[in-house]
Amino acid sequence: MAPQFEPTQVPETTDESDILREQLDYLIEHAASEAQCGCSECRRYLRVRAILLEIFGEPERGNLREMAPLPKAA
Repeated sequence: MAPQFEPTQVPETTDESDILREQLDYLIEHAASEAQCGCSECRRYLRVRAILLEIFGEPERGNLREMAPLPKAA
């Protein structure tokens, strides 16, 4: 009688957003607990933080277009 093998089970894929949240939580916790010691994890935290907060920065003046004044209601 031939040996019986159980089918290999493929692990369930993890949602990419879950992985990103987990990594961000890790970096925030590390930066808070280590008071930004300057290690590679702290530098990674600062890079990620800058990217995520970039949208809240002031727009560059050179990228702004002048808008025509809106017509006044009669």
